[in-house]
Amino acid sequence: MLSSNQPVMTRRAAFRRLLGIAGCAPLALTGLGVVPSILGEEAAVGNTVRVEEDWYVKLGTPEPEADSPQVSTVLAPSWTLWGKYAVFDMNCATQPGFSSGGVQLQLWQDDAIIQTCSNVNWDSLHLVDEEIRYTSAMSIDGSNLVFEILNGISETWGVFGNGELKLQTETWRNNLNWYDPNFTTWNSRIGFASHRVRRFILERVRYYKSDGTFTVDEAPRVLHQYDPV
Repeated sequence: MLSSNQPVMTRRAAFRRLLGIAGCAPLALTGLGVVPSILGEEAAVGNTVRVEEDWYVKLGTPEPEADSPQVSTVLAPSWTLWGKYAVFDMNCATQPGFSSGGVQLQLWQDDAIIQTCSNVNWDSLHLVDEEIRYTSAMSIDGSNLVFEILNGISETWGVFGNGELKLQTETWRNNLNWYDPNFTTWNSRIGFASHRVRRFILERVRYYKSDGTFTVDEAPRVLHQYDPV
């Protein structure tokens, strides 16, 4: 599927495509005056060591011949894309070169792609009103930072996220207290053909603590909604 002689897409190029804004570099929100909340209260009751995001996508009318739509979500341990973070592409793969269809999980550090993994089903989205659900997970496991896609289900790709979409890397972090779902929604996008998507929603977020307890944020975050007449 991925040709070895294709050029590696830089992080800057990948996110320019993801954001759909010509000449746009990855968001540096601290430089825009956006300051992440300090989770002092959360830290007082135990460090966050795992986060799970439940996602929902409802298509309108896809166009498989044009590889559309293309949807990407970003998961990072803090309010920056400098450091280690994950990108999940749906209906395309951008690393090491562009390929149509399927899903791909990518692990980045700064401007460098570290690892990728994909599902074995490279079909392109082609069904009207198809619904896609999946969970993005990030966790601290010993000295490793782990990213994983879980419980994926769609008509085109069937079941995905049963262990095949998992990447990990060494980290100095021992908690995920600086994670914020607002950063996820700032950086996740329908990169191409948004008019072919009816709903793109981060439905809920679960926070797992080092003491074994967890909390659930049930507030849905609607990234995109399109209801043509």
